[in-house]
Amino acid sequence: MTSSIYDPTLNALPTPQPQHLFKKRALAIALSATALLFCQTAQAAEPFDACPTEAFIVQTPAGNPIAYGVDLSTGSYVTLSDEMGVNSAINGTGFSYNDNYLYGWDYENKLLSRIDNQYQATPLTMTKHSLVGTTNFYVGDVAIDENVWFGYRKKLGLFRINLDEANPQMELVTNQSNLIDYTITDFAFHPSDGFLYAVTNGTSGKLIKIDPATGEYETIGEVITGTKSFTFGAQFFDPDGNLYLSNNNTGNVYRLNVEDAAPVAELFSYGPSSTSNDGARCALAPVPVGNAVDFADAPDSYGTLIDSNGARHGIVAGLNLGQLVDNESDGYPSPLSDDDSDGNDDDDGISMPTGFEIGESAILLVDTTGSDGYLNAWIDWGQDGQFDEEDRVIQSQKMSDGQTTLSIDVPNWAKAGSTWSRFRLSSTKDILPTGGVSDGEVEDYPLTVTETGVTMTYYPSSSTYTTLAYEDLFPNQGDFDMNDVVMQLRIVQFVKNNLVRRVGFEAQLVAMGAWYHNGFAIQLPAIARSNVQESAIEWSAQGITQSSSPLEAGQTNAVLVFSEDLWGHVTKGNNCEYFRTEDGCGTNYRATWQMTVPFVDAVEVDQMPAFPYDPFIFATPNTDHGLTAKNITDGQNPGRKLEIHLKNKAPTDLFDSRFLGMHDDNSSAQDGQYFQDANGMSWAIEVPDGWQHPVETERLDDAYVEFIDFAADPTGNTSPDWYMTITEELVF
Repeated sequence: MTSSIYDPTLNALPTPQPQHLFKKRALAIALSATALLFCQTAQAAEPFDACPTEAFIVQTPAGNPIAYGVDLSTGSYVTLSDEMGVNSAINGTGFSYNDNYLYGWDYENKLLSRIDNQYQATPLTMTKHSLVGTTNFYVGDVAIDENVWFGYRKKLGLFRINLDEANPQMELVTNQSNLIDYTITDFAFHPSDGFLYAVTNGTSGKLIKIDPATGEYETIGEVITGTKSFTFGAQFFDPDGNLYLSNNNTGNVYRLNVEDAAPVAELFSYGPSSTSNDGARCALAPVPVGNAVDFADAPDSYGTLIDSNGARHGIVAGLNLGQLVDNESDGYPSPLSDDDSDGNDDDDGISMPTGFEIGESAILLVDTTGSDGYLNAWIDWGQDGQFDEEDRVIQSQKMSDGQTTLSIDVPNWAKAGSTWSRFRLSSTKDILPTGGVSDGEVEDYPLTVTETGVTMTYYPSSSTYTTLAYEDLFPNQGDFDMNDVVMQLRIVQFVKNNLVRRVGFEAQLVAMGAWYHNGFAIQLPAIARSNVQESAIEWSAQGITQSSSPLEAGQTNAVLVFSEDLWGHVTKGNNCEYFRTEDGCGTNYRATWQMTVPFVDAVEVDQMPAFPYDPFIFATPNTDHGLTAKNITDGQNPGRKLEIHLKNKAPTDLFDSRFLGMHDDNSSAQDGQYFQDANGMSWAIEVPDGWQHPVETERLDDAYVEFIDFAADPTGNTSPDWYMTITEELVF
């Protein structure tokens, strides 16, 4: 149904390879044994069976085309014919649903040829368009609703040939320059909507939809990206609207559904690389699973069923894990695994004698039959129901026949509890946890991750909070009532062997007397952002689990954003302008956050920042924060450029240093002095649990008269208990 990249003016042919080496990398499309036998023994040139399930790859590895039948589900293949009756490439192939022949552009005769069920090419008696001359086509397919072959050549045009005519005339559909500049090496007819589809070549492939009547096209969107260029020389459909793409450079086959709202190509199976690669099949025929395939059996979220592109291997004698392997028509996800259903436990290749302790090493005993395989393995350390790249524990490990002992490390960020693992053995060296390969075996195992000997260090204690209060008019002192944002915070460090593995936070919003909108975050000074296992962060807001990452991008240190706008979590109450800072506006409600942040490498206790780390507020992006801030930030709303930290805590990388030293601020970065005025008064303070914040417009130093002496002493030794001496009528 599609075409390839081969063009002798563009590509050199690959060096011929022994059959057994080619098989390891061969691309495939399903072909039944009965149909194969029929095709190989047919005595006369005849059409194929009506819309056969066979699918075909034509390659030209050494000057003469060879037809292969390929099982898309695993990448297995069989040779259908190594003699097609011509002495040069056949490209731009497609299967005709109307007469059951294959058609492809014959490079030897410079004409379109008909290919019968014995894979013999017969040139058509036809008249080429004057624009074509001796040009060859490597993009082509046959329509579904009419017996017409369409061929395309960049900068030349889109052409059509009516296959029902005895002596067809090649017709030009379009050669307008704005319609013939897309760079493709194949296209395919959709099984039902009448349009041609193709994915362009390059480091990012775009899906395009082409109207065969006019040549006009629409770009649907980018469907695949990579570090190396893709060349999709074979493209074809199945009845469900799945478009299959074979990458010439690697042989990998990708699949995407063009009917999805935002199609994305996923790696489907592993096939052969070739500079000459062309595919065709009847798009109305389903893609069956082969007769000898081994599937995975973990829960389907990990990729088990064929509809989920589950892990699957063609069964080949002499290469498997352990001694047993069984054949399945589809995956059997746990708890209904095939081992339970038929009583035959073929998962006998992996033994786990040591268990899996967080932060420790674990031993695996791997039994392998055959010495031509590579082992890849994953363990779902984060228990998120899928195998991510960070879950890979073994990559492309060459295996020998017999038992091999391997050691793996259980990461510090692993989550204790029950999870799943997947082990895949194949002659294909580097594979993913899903998709099909032509040989080997896949085995899935449940396992339990444990953690012992971990102690928890709380700040300020396991039952109390520290209170943080902020004035948000920085660098102006403002009314200094220190109630613009009032947060309570509890921190816990999880420690083993004097190493902190992760930290946890509980925060709650106590009061807001701010007209401006502010966010709340915590910086971990001297803890690199890269040392946080971002994917394993667990957090919730108001009891609702959050899916987005709180780890802020663009930072050197780890910065965790709890909320970009605290006003989104509270309501002011009846006749109240603010939240819990006015008489009669009290409430027991607290907006709450919980967060657990694991480290990639555990941190020595004495290398952790001092409690309470560095909690700060910042201006909510895209909201007004006053004229002073705008003047400093060139007339723009400051957003993340404006931060307010505790006294002498350095701001983050996103802070605009032009705020320092402006108006009432007396910061000096070279002296390590931040966020204080000339009298030592700061815009953020920390006080113990239960502190009573001032009411609106009442200054902190009026409500707590000893605060002035405390702030003036840089040592903090004067009146350290200032918050206990209050003027009651001024306190909320």
